[in-house]
Amino acid sequence: MDGPERHDYERIVREFEDKARIERLFRTYADACDEGYNPELLGPLFTEDAVWAASSESGTSDFGVYEGRAAIIRHFSGASARIPLSHHIAMSPQIDIVVPGKEATGRWNTIVFMKLAADPLSERDDEAMMIAAVYRHEYRCEDGNWLISRLDVHTRFDTRIRQVG
Repeated sequence: MDGPERHDYERIVREFEDKARIERLFRTYADACDEGYNPELLGPLFTEDAVWAASSESGTSDFGVYEGRAAIIRHFSGASARIPLSHHIAMSPQIDIVVPGKEATGRWNTIVFMKLAADPLSERDDEAMMIAAVYRHEYRCEDGNWLISRLDVHTRFDTRIRQVG
């Protein structure tokens, strides 16, 4: 097969491979979050100039904006003290290759179950929460590896989960 058909086939295969690698990247991110927000696992998933931001649409919760890999690592370094347990469920990935082999965008619907640590200053006991969020990402391929260059978490709603029994 020569000509345009071969070129299209190669482009389709490359795009499929890139999307699969990006999906694996986000699963790795979610798994690292669920392993105590491990900064040693999370840091290498981001570009040096990455941005991580999280807030709710209503403005009731704001987890901050962190610019640069070092700032993102510092943020996650303290996360396990505040959130000792979490479980991320990412669904319905929509990945668009913007520049083949170089840039992409993504959108994921995500449900996160988490346990928040007690806070003596606010007299809050340990509590469990469920958060429904949309994750919007920008990805960049550097040295053959897809990395997150921007991650925006838009919390749609959150609710406390009460213990039964």
